[in-house]
Amino acid sequence: MSKISGKAVVIDAQPTATGDARRGGGVFPVLLNGRLCDENCDKRVAFLLCHPAGNFTTHYLLPHLEERGIAAMGMATRYINNELELTMEVCVQDLGRGVQFLRDSGYEKVILIGNSGGGALSCLYQAEAEAPFITTFPDGDPLDIGRLVPVDGLVLLSPHPGRAQALTEWLDPAVIDEGEPHLRDPDLDLFADRPLPFDRQWIAEFRRAQLQRNRRLSDYALTTLKALRAQQDGPLDQVMTVHGTGADPRFVDLTLDPNGRKPRPIETVRRLNNSHLSMGRLSTLRTWLSQWSVDHSRADGPDCFARTRIPALLIEHGNDEIVFPSYLRRYKHARQDVEVETLEGATHFMIGQDAIKDRLAGRLVRWARELC
Repeated sequence: MSKISGKAVVIDAQPTATGDARRGGGVFPVLLNGRLCDENCDKRVAFLLCHPAGNFTTHYLLPHLEERGIAAMGMATRYINNELELTMEVCVQDLGRGVQFLRDSGYEKVILIGNSGGGALSCLYQAEAEAPFITTFPDGDPLDIGRLVPVDGLVLLSPHPGRAQALTEWLDPAVIDEGEPHLRDPDLDLFADRPLPFDRQWIAEFRRAQLQRNRRLSDYALTTLKALRAQQDGPLDQVMTVHGTGADPRFVDLTLDPNGRKPRPIETVRRLNNSHLSMGRLSTLRTWLSQWSVDHSRADGPDCFARTRIPALLIEHGNDEIVFPSYLRRYKHARQDVEVETLEGATHFMIGQDAIKDRLAGRLVRWARELC
């Protein structure tokens, strides 16, 4: 086994030209944590994990990979636990700092592990590294994203298709007035007394209404930004609150997108939907467009994945309660050459599933070393 040592790193991230709440200069931290090889060890490959807002410096896979003597680091972007200010374009820049750090440390091959929300981010990063096209934020503000160093492999581990796509399928379509969220359309109310399994025609109408609500919110963001910027010395952005962000019928109806997950009680889902901490509840007008707008966000995972050309491994968690089989099918359809496997019995966060984590780590190390 290679000798490895602990490593915690704070990197100064590239400042953004515009669009950060702390705009006007300054340096923002990007955090990395993991174990890197000593000078004389095998430096053929290193893993890197990153999520737009989550703290992957303590990712559950890190100790299992480290036990196998392979270099592995988890990252946190400047937006750790801060969705309010998050733009996916700047997350790509921050991820690039982590990739560059590993290249500068002498690793021949760098493999991104895109877990959950890190899947779409990893695909967006690699797509931009191979064939860049982003020159602005979705609201039109200019952006020099910088030179991104391509990686050598992608592991998509229980990835959802992107923050915008996932949130759209969680939005509560019964909310008919964004200023009065208690006013509800009873015909689209997930929490009304409905028999299971849900009527499929009703589900189709529910999904259409979710998409329409996302687009209404995006139109509001664009229109309001335009009005703000028409004011002399007016604000460039403002906070946007989105109510009802946890109403996916798949949480309670296991016949929709079936896998090995367990159902959630309807009251648990109702609490999630109403929670002030539910996904996508707070953003700004600009960051809504970058993160959550289904028509304006650039971070559609399968679309970005289709633009990549490096070796890729797609792993489905068999009992996942958040990332559903249809999400994985979108990635499969995007690239026919992707290797696809199922991790039987795995839940999304694999809490209390150390044996499965260890088996997964062994598979990832074997796959990585086959690329060397």
